[in-house]
Formats: sequence, structure tokens, C-alpha cells
Amino acid sequence: MQISKATASNWQRLNTDSTERLTKRANKTRSAKKVVATRYLNCDAANRLLSLVADLEAPVEDIIFTLCADCLQQAGIAQRANVGRFLSQQPYRKLPIILPPGIWQTHDDLLGFVYQSLITEGERNATGQYYTQKKVVDDMLAGLTIQPHDTLFDPCCGSGAFLMRVPTEHPEQLYGMDINPMAVLIATTNLLTKYADRDFMPHIYCQDFLAHGLFDDDTSNFPRKFTYIYTNPPWGADKAGRYKNDFPEITSKEKASMFIVEALRHLQPSGTLCFLLPSSLLKIKVHADVRRHILRHAVIEHLEAYNDRFDGVFTDFFSIRLTPSPMLRPVVDTETPFMTLSDMDQQIIEQMEQQRHDDLRHSRWALGIVTGNNKALLKSEPSADTEPIFTGKQVDAFRLKPAASHIVFQPATFQQCAKEEFYRAPEKLIYRFIAKYPVVAYDDRQQLCLNSANILIPQVDGLSVRSVAALLNSSLYRFYYQTRFSDLKVLKGNLQALPFPLLTAQQDQALSHLAQEASAVAAPDVHDRLDRLVYSIFGFGHEMQQYIAHKLT
Repeated sequence: MQISKATASNWQRLNTDSTERLTKRANKTRSAKKVVATRYLNCDAANRLLSLVADLEAPVEDIIFTLCADCLQQAGIAQRANVGRFLSQQPYRKLPIILPPGIWQTHDDLLGFVYQSLITEGERNATGQYYTQKKVVDDMLAGLTIQPHDTLFDPCCGSGAFLMRVPTEHPEQLYGMDINPMAVLIATTNLLTKYADRDFMPHIYCQDFLAHGLFDDDTSNFPRKFTYIYTNPPWGADKAGRYKNDFPEITSKEKASMFIVEALRHLQPSGTLCFLLPSSLLKIKVHADVRRHILRHAVIEHLEAYNDRFDGVFTDFFSIRLTPSPMLRPVVDTETPFMTLSDMDQQIIEQMEQQRHDDLRHSRWALGIVTGNNKALLKSEPSADTEPIFTGKQVDAFRLKPAASHIVFQPATFQQCAKEEFYRAPEKLIYRFIAKYPVVAYDDRQQLCLNSANILIPQVDGLSVRSVAALLNSSLYRFYYQTRFSDLKVLKGNLQALPFPLLTAQQDQALSHLAQEASAVAAPDVHDRLDRLVYSIFGFGHEMQQYIAHKLT
């Protein structure tokens, strides 16, 4: 998508250069950098609106309030008594901003996009203000049917991403809560404008869902239990210990885990809970507390892993859908469906993640050929019109073993075939599909492969194709892959999740040279030297190297 010069200038002013990422959480909480929320929303209306307000020297709160008021005015509902009271109760100043008519015609969350793009990375990290992408919300809500007496509650509603996309014509069934008054302002505005044909007031409350005694007031009209609870809770530890006495079962102090415990308390016996959570809750040892609580109090209906990321965040995430268990269930550690990592495993993974500069998500990918009739089309002996074709069995680290089959390249006769440009690329990597970890061969001879071997043409900042092969074939990357993923296939999504560091020109040249040497010489010493170089790039000492070697044996 093309953006205007004004937008580009504002984005530069907002300091969105990805090369300046702060990787450590402690640094991020103090970061004054701003990250445009393009992963949350990327459309002309959003970019245009941001360009109109990004240079205003005014508090973010006043800017957002002014936008909300204009949105309600253009929706034709600002004069309603309930909307007027809602606006008059806000402690913010309306700015003399002139916005073009029709800018709010889209039903996308423009307000949430602008708000996320104007606040600092430190504020977003400290308060967990990372709003959920529309496609993830839609995936989590897929198949949901709201009956007349059902209620849906989002206890961390943010700008209303889930509430806005619930399939109902009756907004009275929707309830939301957020600790941030700006989020409540935006979510309320979004629901008012979405249901502009109905004269109502959204059930959105500025409260802390984890606060002790929140639901003790019997005079409140707020339900005690809900049919559905869908949310993306804040991720991170309760460092101040604010909630530790109310959630003694969560020894990790992880707030997202506390939200799960509290949400299960407010779910109807036949209800459904669906949360978006960091992948660390699935595997890391310290989070065994919440896994134990889930297995004891609920039934896991569905787990879904995602390869997307939030703007400014490099944490993978997954969704989990639960229903309450009618009785407490005994938990036997050996039967748990969650993977756990040792402290050393987690330390190694975190150290690699801290140096993440790029990944393989914007690289080029292709599947190997599916002939549909191997017996007729594959030849055991070469001829003038055939060429070698390689299977996964012939893919070795850095090089291809001699081909056992030959084929006439006629794509029209194949059941499945990628564009020829992938097979004929000047440089490419061919990796085994059936394997517990990446095994990658380098190819600069434009050779063919069957569907048990797939193609990767890396596009990683600062790394040559040979250097990517060197990293993928190293012991460190094998450890990372096997520790994080239990698949018996090397999946594109898993490869895209691997972290790649920013190399110096000398490091890239050294890796590339070792990869070239390894493709020509079957000598263990080459792989040992390669491993030592990769370990040094990531700063792993002898103890961690020995630990990794032991885990891989």
C-alpha cells in the first residue's frame, strides 16, 4: 500500500524504525519510542487520520477525546441524551481539530489504531495495551452463536476489538471492562457508532477485573456470571505483588494466569472461555501453576497457535478455549498436555530472542513437485531430456546427496508444481519436510525436488543465503527448534518463528565461508567450527554449549 509523504514523515517522527527495537522487557518499559500499529490496522483511512493528528502538541487523551466526539457527531448520535451525558462526563478537553467528513465511514477501529500509535512503547508495555488483530479476533469468535439470553464479557476489552465483532444485533448482551479510561472511552464510542440505530448505553466499565471485592456489590446490574468470556489479557508479572493474596495458586505472579483463574469464577456452568495468551504459558516450567489450574477446573476444547506478532512485540501467542469442569479433576504431571521447559531451556531461548533482528516471514517459499504418478514419471537412469530430482532423503546438511531419480520437467503433467522461477532461483535452500529439526541443503544449480523436500529462498536482513543455511543447520538452531516445537515435520510456520540476529559483515562472511566449506567437505571439524561461531554470535559460554550438546544426544 502506498502512503503519502505526510504519513511517511509522521511515521518517521514517531520513530518506527525496526532496527531500533529494544529487546529487553526492562528497557521497553522505559522506552519513549512510538510504534505505528500497522499490524493491528493498515488502511488508507487509518493512515490518513494518523497523519492529521500525529504532529499535534497536545495530550494524547485530549486528541482521542476529540476524535471520539467527532466520530459520534458524524454518526448523527451526539445529540442523544445518553451520548451527551457520556461526553460531558469525560475529563478531557476538546481540541479545535477539523476532520474531513466521511472519515469514519469504515467500521474498522480507527480510534484504537490512532491511540496505540500515539502512546509510547514504554506505556504500552507497562500496561499491556496491545490490541488484538481483527483476523485473530475473527478466528477466535468463529462459530460463536449468541442466543437471546446469552451474555458475552471481555474483562480486558481495550478499544472493543472482541465486542465489536460479536455476531449479535443486541448490544445489551455485551459487557466490557478495562482498567484504562482511554480504552473505555474508545470502546464505548465504537459500540455506540456500530449500533447507531439503537438508543442504548454500552455496558463498558472502567474497573480492574482482578481487584478484590469487585463483584461483591449485590445492588449492581452487572452480571456475576457470563455465558461467554473472550479476551486478550495483559501479559507480564504482577511485580508489585498487588494481587498475590487474591491468587495464591498463581505463584509465577503472571497476570494473564490470574485473569484465567478469575474468569473461570465468573463463567456459567455451561459457558465458554476463550483467551489469547503468550506461548510461554504452554511450556515454561514457572507457568505450571496455571496449567495445573486449567486441568483441574476446566476442559480444554481447543488450542490454536499463531505465527503473527503484535506491533513492537516479539512474543508468539496462542488461543485456548475452555469449558468449566463439573467437578475438580486430579492432575497427574505425566498426563499434562502442556510442554514444560527447564530454567536453562528458557534462559537459552530468551537469550536468542533478545538478539532477534529479523525472521523468515518475508522470505519466499515453495513446495516440491507432486507428480501424481511417480512410477510413470520418475526414471532411475538419466537421459538426454531428463534432469535429477531430489527427495527429502537426499537432503543433507548444506548439500544434496546424489539423486536417485530423474524426470522430464513438464509442469503441465504434474499434479502440483510451483512456478519454475523457484526451482531455477540462482540461490535457494532445500529442506527436508519429514524431520524433527531443520536439515537444509544449499543449491545454486537450479535443481528440482519432490514434495518430501521444500524450497526456501531466504530474505533476511544482513544475512546471505549461505549464512541462513549455516544457522539453520547449527546445533543451536536445532536445539531451539526441538525445544519449542514437537512436530515431526519441518513446518513453514515453525521456521518463520526462528530468530535471526543482526550480523556484522565479517560474521556473515565467516558463516557463509563455513557453509560453503561444509557443502564441499564431509568433515565433522567444519560443523564444530560452525557451531563455535554461532555460539559466539549469541554469546553462549561453555556451560550452555555443554548443556545443548547433552540435550541433543
